[in-house]
Amino acid sequence: MSASPEPGSSAAIEQMTADLRTTSTDVLGVPHDIAEAAAGAGLQTATGTIAFAGQYASGSYSVQFNAQNGSGYSSSWPQWAFALAKDALLGNKRVWVASNGDPFGSNLVFVLVFA
Repeated sequence: MSASPEPGSSAAIEQMTADLRTTSTDVLGVPHDIAEAAAGAGLQTATGTIAFAGQYASGSYSVQFNAQNGSGYSSSWPQWAFALAKDALLGNKRVWVASNGDPFGSNLVFVLVFA
């Protein structure tokens, strides 16, 4: 018997959304089933835009995420999330982020870029 992933972990959301089929109309925003899975995992989610993405001389990555509700969050993001934020910024795309708490870099569980 395999152990269940800890709620709020990226493994939990990956397990809940594995091989998930959605209708084509769902991909215009956050697919309902994935949003429910994220909420079920105890994650906070928000959609929004990236205002800036850059790198400090120290090597850490800085990102400003502006949520659709008007809140802004500036913090150091891990490299995997920074790469997605940079792509979203350069492509003028919206993102959907999930986190354990406010969407600061240290709390991120996933970052998805909208088409």
